[in-house]
Amino acid sequence: MDFNSRNTVVYTALIGQNEGLNPQPQIINSKLRHVCLTDNKNLKSNDWEIIYVEGLLPMDQHRSQRNLKIRPHLIFPEYKYSFYMDNTIILRTKVEDFINKIFLTNISDDKDPFFVLPFHSYRETLIDEFCECFSLKLDNDLLFLEQISDFIKINSIAMKSKPYWGGMLLRNHMHPQLMKFSEIWFSNILRYSRRDQLSIIHSALQSNLK
Repeated sequence: MDFNSRNTVVYTALIGQNEGLNPQPQIINSKLRHVCLTDNKNLKSNDWEIIYVEGLLPMDQHRSQRNLKIRPHLIFPEYKYSFYMDNTIILRTKVEDFINKIFLTNISDDKDPFFVLPFHSYRETLIDEFCECFSLKLDNDLLFLEQISDFIKINSIAMKSKPYWGGMLLRNHMHPQLMKFSEIWFSNILRYSRRDQLSIIHSALQSNLK
């Protein structure tokens, strides 16, 4: 599979935050476009291409950021593939090499819908991740309780699956099945907790995406 400047975009999203962008010294060695989507008109970077956007939900910065993270088909329709990365990540190699060495081994056919991301490094089950987010008060208690109750009714076995970490996402985001998955995933975040890793597995099951 060939990830090149014509078909692939790398991006991050900062909404409602005053933090600066972490430096990405390897961007200079990459041939891919690197975009930071932000509502901060004062944000500057020597590495990223800054694009100003308005938050989808003016009173909800978290879900406005998730909108950009989860729905690249609405933002980058001119690209076939996208690689999202959180601002907390600093790559030690150019992103093409990182994708080829780490992610590409999980893709068997580029014509199939693919959504590749890391497992959570130390949480064993999705129910463990729910409990941790609940205990740390990372969102509204009622939303957590409603979500876990509904998800158990929908597919209790999935609650025992190992959770994913959403800091890096590689997708052929213009594939119809990926677009369906992305819309279901974002709908879950609007309905339930903004902690997006909690709804990845059930959104994938609903859209028949492995």
